[in-house]
Amino acid sequence: MLCTYFCNVNTSSQVPGRSPSLPGAQWPGPSISKISGPSAMGSYSVTGTEVTDRGVYNEVVSLLAHMDDQDKGKIALRIAFIAETKLASVLTVLLEKLQKDEQNRIDIYYVLEKLLQQDTQGLERRLLKKIITLASNHMTETQEARNEVKVAASNTLVTLARCYFSDVMLELVYHLELPEEFIFMTLGNLSSAYALKCIPFVGMILKAMISMLALVKDNRMRQAFCGVLEKCSRAVNVYFMNWEKCPFPRMGESQFCKNILPLYSHVTSNWLSCEELELKKAVIKALGPMMGILLHKKEPQNPIFKEISWLLEQYKEEIDVFHVTK
Repeated sequence: MLCTYFCNVNTSSQVPGRSPSLPGAQWPGPSISKISGPSAMGSYSVTGTEVTDRGVYNEVVSLLAHMDDQDKGKIALRIAFIAETKLASVLTVLLEKLQKDEQNRIDIYYVLEKLLQQDTQGLERRLLKKIITLASNHMTETQEARNEVKVAASNTLVTLARCYFSDVMLELVYHLELPEEFIFMTLGNLSSAYALKCIPFVGMILKAMISMLALVKDNRMRQAFCGVLEKCSRAVNVYFMNWEKCPFPRMGESQFCKNILPLYSHVTSNWLSCEELELKKAVIKALGPMMGILLHKKEPQNPIFKEISWLLEQYKEEIDVFHVTK
């Protein structure tokens, strides 16, 4: 209910071209066009709009070409300085290079992230959509893409969310139809960095995660899944203490508990007894904040208190149980 409210009052920040199966969010509008490269005359185009600032294009391309043999931080700052007055032109070059230059995507994302750390609230919608789409595609590529590229794309989205949180979050929620490790990782990082902002989306995220429980089979994916549970639950606990600071209608404890409880039950019943130590750690780190939510309701209190004692006894020799009790 709240997510529907939130999406409705922020229609200007929704991502066109999406038709998610999840309830409460729809993305009307045309699909995103692809960026085309430089023409024979030296200009380049994006979605049919000619950008003729050849000086900016040549300078940014030249700087990117020297990323290997010069200080990357200085080059990124130089490009960010150019973007202060030529934001659209610089972003167009970076997006074009991200599409075409597979070998140097990590460096290009590094520059893009530095650029997005400055004030970008006037960013053109077509460029915003393109950044989000490219980054999410790079995180979910089926071919063997380097994890470093996926991490860089994820970090870029988290940085972009500072000014365009709902756009980024809606894109990630759209991808929650199937388990994706880096989608989980990015959702978790967003929940940590922007705890109160993520609250209107928590219901959608948890419902989607409930629906995919049977599909999360390998331990690495389960660890990422538990990371989202941990960080979303921490965000909810922050919300319980700071709800008056939020601009949207207040959500009661029961609204969160009903979505957390089936996830908590599944994780404790099926994953906690696994032999993989790293997965056990991920589960236990998630249990603490999940318990913190569930203990707001009287019904699950007794089973949870009994489970804490059992967990302390079961794992005291192997795992830092501080995560459960804090």
